[in-house]
Amino acid sequence: MKHFDTVVIGAGPGGYEAAIELGRAGLKTLLIDKSKERIGGTCLNEGCISTKNYLESASYVSKASYFTDCGLDVEVRGLNMERLREKTIALKNELRSGVVWLLDQAGVETFFGEATFIDFHTIDVSGEKIGFEKCIIATGAKVREIPLLPLDGKRILSSREVFDLTTLPKSIAIIGGGAVGCEFATFFSAFGVNVTLIARGAQLLTGEDEDISKALIRSFKKSGITVMTSTSILKVHVHTEGVTLSVQGQIEEDIECELVLSAIGRDPNTQDLHLENAGVQSSSKGYIIVNASFQTIQQNIYALGDCIDTPAYAHTAYAEAKIAARNLINGTSECNHHINPSTVFSNPQIACCGLSEKDAKEQGRSIHIKKAFLKVNAKAKINGDDSGFVKMIVCSHSDTILGATIIGGEATEIIHEMVMAVEQKLTSKDLANMIHVHPSVSEIFRYL
Repeated sequence: MKHFDTVVIGAGPGGYEAAIELGRAGLKTLLIDKSKERIGGTCLNEGCISTKNYLESASYVSKASYFTDCGLDVEVRGLNMERLREKTIALKNELRSGVVWLLDQAGVETFFGEATFIDFHTIDVSGEKIGFEKCIIATGAKVREIPLLPLDGKRILSSREVFDLTTLPKSIAIIGGGAVGCEFATFFSAFGVNVTLIARGAQLLTGEDEDISKALIRSFKKSGITVMTSTSILKVHVHTEGVTLSVQGQIEEDIECELVLSAIGRDPNTQDLHLENAGVQSSSKGYIIVNASFQTIQQNIYALGDCIDTPAYAHTAYAEAKIAARNLINGTSECNHHINPSTVFSNPQIACCGLSEKDAKEQGRSIHIKKAFLKVNAKAKINGDDSGFVKMIVCSHSDTILGATIIGGEATEIIHEMVMAVEQKLTSKDLANMIHVHPSVSEIFRYL
């Protein structure tokens, strides 16, 4: 039986980042995943990277008419989905090769197969026993499946099967008003697909600022997306020509579409690990229970990323991986006190950090709101999209910036200035006095 100082289960962003940190520290480290092709996890294979590569094409199309008005002689005749798919696969392979190179440089060994715990110092990987002193679980999450929307890979798809499409559908119903649903609504709508976006909640992006959700719905409707909130699926009928959805919103009605995309969320991928054999506890929803230092009740086993109940972002997993690895190496109990930005790469883009207006009021904080619209921003106009705004939450007593939300072009880039401001407890006066490049989208902050 092979024995390692540390075993990392799961080669997504959190897993490979932790393994690299451990390997660089001189620990004999093994990284395990189901196959070499799964290195990079959901993020690389059917999440962050794939989705954003598709959305980049949609972004160019959405601005085509503006730049035509500027004199650019170009004609957009549609989208060759097969070429986009092939280009995305090539991009993923290139990025995966980079991760493999980093693992090799750090001296990390890899092993592929299904991992299950035998006890708190031993795992079985597809029939082979492996011993370890310490372990990090980073198995991520998987697509949520419900009986009402049985995924068949043909008519009812998840975010995995979307990337197998080689032609655009004429129509698609997207179930779920979260980030995944909104991003795919943006993509398909940009290329002329008839999109219906159906959300159970009263707003899109539940948990985000209400002003942002309302602005997003207005933008979606303007681009031709049918948005149905407070709507439930009653029945799904798959037939030769497509799918009929019976829904209950303000009225009960049927929706006909060629394809359905189920974007109702993800569940932690922990069911097959046999955590009980290692004495590791999980919640009723399957999340591994950890303390603030990412340590399970079994002190030699840590967990991070989407398999624990923290924000399900790759950048969150990266941060948790570095902290958990340092704790494992040094025997420390460092926690993640950093401000975690959330992002949605829809059109318009959305990004936020810190406290929302609702959060601040629920905490009884005395606040005032500062708002600036991108219509006054020269670079936004030059970029061909001056819609959207920045909203900043400021403490009335100290002028400290408590949080911010942005909707509009480049929101996912310029949010980092606000992350720094909130984390370093800067005041709105500090921000206003900074010299911003002109013209730049981030210059919008000097108007707050």
